[in-house]
Amino acid sequence: MSRIPAILVYLGPEDGQRMDEIASLKSLIAKEAGGQVADAVDEHRFYYPDNTIEDAVALLRNGSLFSAHSLVLVHGAEQIRKKDEISAVRSIVASPPENGTLVLVSEQIKLDRKLESVIPPASKKIFWELFDNQKRSWLVSYFRKRGVGIDQEAIDLLLELVENNTRELRMEAEKLCIYVGVDGTVDVDAVDSFIYHSKEENVFTLFKTIVEDDFESALETLRTLLASGDGAPVQLVAGLVFQVRKLLALRQLLDNRVPQAEAFTKLGIRGKRIQADYAAGADRFSSKDLERHLYCLSEFDAAFRQTRPGLHEVLFDLLLYQLLYSAHTLVR
Repeated sequence: MSRIPAILVYLGPEDGQRMDEIASLKSLIAKEAGGQVADAVDEHRFYYPDNTIEDAVALLRNGSLFSAHSLVLVHGAEQIRKKDEISAVRSIVASPPENGTLVLVSEQIKLDRKLESVIPPASKKIFWELFDNQKRSWLVSYFRKRGVGIDQEAIDLLLELVENNTRELRMEAEKLCIYVGVDGTVDVDAVDSFIYHSKEENVFTLFKTIVEDDFESALETLRTLLASGDGAPVQLVAGLVFQVRKLLALRQLLDNRVPQAEAFTKLGIRGKRIQADYAAGADRFSSKDLERHLYCLSEFDAAFRQTRPGLHEVLFDLLLYQLLYSAHTLVR
């Protein structure tokens, strides 16, 4: 009897562990088939709502001509709510395909209640975000396996800069391993250079254009982020809020005559280039400016959540204009 389930549900925000689980599933399929993964598994990825669950089920029913097992992953499963869609999933549970597996994937921790009711509890697994101590242990273990050391401060900075899942951590850690080489050690300057100031655009480079008063570069960075698919407005706004809050805390310490170096230490602002960006922002904006910026970001966060995606780019242009050109007081 096959040990491969006909349906699985992988939920939660921890994308790295989910990818590892899918890789293990494919290895199990290959082992049972007595071959290599590339030959044994016919993998297909569907992205709801661009594809339909009915198409995914039909593909499983038809089987594969050249592989032992069909594996169909449907991303965005939290959007499956219609009666016909749920019936299609129920058909897989009631009458499993002989050599096929349907995997419903969502970054949410729950699916529609009616959909959940037709899925066996044993088929569902939630991949939670790691706690800070788990992420630290994961990073130390990853670098140790690669024969690379990493400073504690470098770990702190890496965790601050990289999205909270092991897939992103693995990608960035790999870059650092290549940079320092076997038997090397990753320090704050390496993270500063390769993660914060890499050529790849991210919310940190967007923040840099704001503190440098470079509206044209800010627009270019935004366009790159939106085109790459990494520019979900709510996430970008959250990233800017995080940095503006820290910049406000820095400005307030400086206003209270705390030496800049001491203020950086208090706030955990590490890396020479990162410190230079925050120093530039603190020089340009007053505490009142930054408080207005936080209010502005909160207003636009609500606007992004309430408007259709077609208007998001225009809204973001307006947000950048507000952050760069709204009345502010230069601090000298």
